[in-house]
Amino acid sequence: MTAQRTFLYDDHIKLGAKMVEFAGWDLPVMYSSIIDEHVAVRQSAGIFDVSHMGEIVIKGRGARSALQRLIPTDMGRLEKGKSMYTCFLNEQGGIIDDLFIFMLSDNEYYLVVNAATTEKDVQWLMQNCKTNVSIQDVSAATAKIDLQGQQSYAILKKIIKDERLEDLKRFHFFTGTYKGEPVLISQTGYTGEFGYELFCINNVASRLWNDLLESGKELGLKPAGLGARDTLRLEACYSLYGHELTDTISPIEGGIGFVVSAQSEYIAKNIVEEQKEKGASREIICLEMLDKAIPRSEYRVEYKEKDIGYITSGGFS
Repeated sequence: MTAQRTFLYDDHIKLGAKMVEFAGWDLPVMYSSIIDEHVAVRQSAGIFDVSHMGEIVIKGRGARSALQRLIPTDMGRLEKGKSMYTCFLNEQGGIIDDLFIFMLSDNEYYLVVNAATTEKDVQWLMQNCKTNVSIQDVSAATAKIDLQGQQSYAILKKIIKDERLEDLKRFHFFTGTYKGEPVLISQTGYTGEFGYELFCINNVASRLWNDLLESGKELGLKPAGLGARDTLRLEACYSLYGHELTDTISPIEGGIGFVVSAQSEYIAKNIVEEQKEKGASREIICLEMLDKAIPRSEYRVEYKEKDIGYITSGGFS
């Protein structure tokens, strides 16, 4: 099966990106080097094409209550123009997917999910949201560009002339315009740095991408690939679905117990709340290699000749 391409594929090739297949998509793993791009984000700024991610719109009078039944996080944390991180749970307390929910209005929500699980997430929503709710997968029409690093604001304000940008708080968003087209601008990211996630229609993506690169040239902005995205998120202790989180790992076991806050009923509430109160039979920890070696995903971990677990993610520091 041929890998899908984002609308920025030709731009990546022009920049000399090394392309790899990831979650069914042809994506840049790096342009110069992973370390170079990682350091650029930490010291100035980096720009990522993450248009492979899934976007789903759920709206209707029953949208809020339907979502509350599917997630362990209190929907009361949301207000118009604010987002939050959470997860879908199966009946066993495992994580179907981790996601961000953006509240567009009282009856409309914008969900950002993982690429490999988008179809599964849509099916789960349709299976569990049957009254006064419409569900639309808008992934194919949506491009997503992440601008991350301390220079992000200085770069973005040259392109987006909107006074709301200056006072935008963490986990808040607004819909601005670029070249006359709407762009959802969120102060969020997956790197541990200050930055933005930008959502636009596909036909705008290439112009926006190149305008940002030109705007940030003097400020040290560099295009960054999946390699740096992974080392940055790992350094910041951000989980990756399929590694730290799976359909057999609960939020408590996976180290994201902070998402468990809902008082109302939701799927697997009794399981995850018992784990949160009494502790789970296993937990995720951080470990450091003392010799020059990199612990790779799925390597077994032994202590006193006893198998005690496995590596979920690992890398150099």
